[in-house]
Amino acid sequence: MDIRATTERILRGCIIPSDSGVNMYTPDGMANYAALWTRDFFYMVDDAGEMIPLDDIKNGIQYLLDALREDGWAPDRVDKHGTPFYTAGNGNFPASPNLDNGCFLCLLADRYLGRLSPDEAEAQFKIWQKDLCRTLDCLPTAEDGTMLNVATPPHSGYGFTDTVRKTGKLCFETLLLWQAKRAMIPWLGRVGADASRYKADCRAIEGAFEALFLMEDGTLRAATELCAQTDVWAMCYAVSIGFPLSKTVGYRFADWLTEHYDTVTQNGQLRHLPADTFWESTFIPVPHGEYQNGAFWATPLRWLYDTLAPWRLALADHAIGEALRYFEEQGIFECVNGDYKKLDTYVASATAVYAACKKSDRYRP
Repeated sequence: MDIRATTERILRGCIIPSDSGVNMYTPDGMANYAALWTRDFFYMVDDAGEMIPLDDIKNGIQYLLDALREDGWAPDRVDKHGTPFYTAGNGNFPASPNLDNGCFLCLLADRYLGRLSPDEAEAQFKIWQKDLCRTLDCLPTAEDGTMLNVATPPHSGYGFTDTVRKTGKLCFETLLLWQAKRAMIPWLGRVGADASRYKADCRAIEGAFEALFLMEDGTLRAATELCAQTDVWAMCYAVSIGFPLSKTVGYRFADWLTEHYDTVTQNGQLRHLPADTFWESTFIPVPHGEYQNGAFWATPLRWLYDTLAPWRLALADHAIGEALRYFEEQGIFECVNGDYKKLDTYVASATAVYAACKKSDRYRP
């Protein structure tokens, strides 16, 4: 399978123009999710940004920034009419706004700015600086810097688990917050702004993280209250973004994934939870084995590769091969589980596998 050509085709097919002329890179090529989603747009830019015109990235970021609430909350998505939505679902989620979008907006800006000349990047950052900082600063945190979810109703968390009612201190969301603040620190420094608070926040998170989330079996718990269950994606994400884990923790993650590979993956795609377990609490009913409650996803394949490759390179490459074969024979879906397949031509699935392939010997530029 030519994963590059396939990814380029799917990216072209997902574009819908907004009423104002902005190219919205929607999450799929079937207009099922007919809006610009903050997190999905980040994954496209992060994994396959070289395929997206710089002007489209800049205009997309501005389209999202224009929709910030007065209190700083970033939109989950903005539709073609410019209408923002801050919570997952279509009005059916009894949840407060998603916790991840401010982080993803900052990461989007970082990826875009990194492709500009130094002078251009600094000038653009100055334009966006206030909005980027206020969308990070509105997020609820504990004294140790971690993401805290105690609202009533609770916030919906990371968007690929936005149906899950995780409460207390949250693992994946804390990793996102750390990553976003780390991304902002050098830009603040380059324009002469004070980054000391973000530096202190990152140090606090690093000091608290393992005591809060690392469990005796070597996995990470998703939350400290509701849904204090093993979060397989968070384990892979922590390694992939370079979070400073203790010396043997990354190896323990790889060892656990190797031991459980046949049950937490299907055709190279990854479950959120260990086999035969399901989320303790969700905002809406999600059948066991479907969607975010037991289906298998290609979105985290790059993180899985990054986690396995230092210790189990053959298995990491095997996962990519399985995913590519499935894409070629069955299609590129949002998530799958046996005969269950949700939403064909899902962009984040394609870009994630493309990004993983770029790291392996399966990719030929």
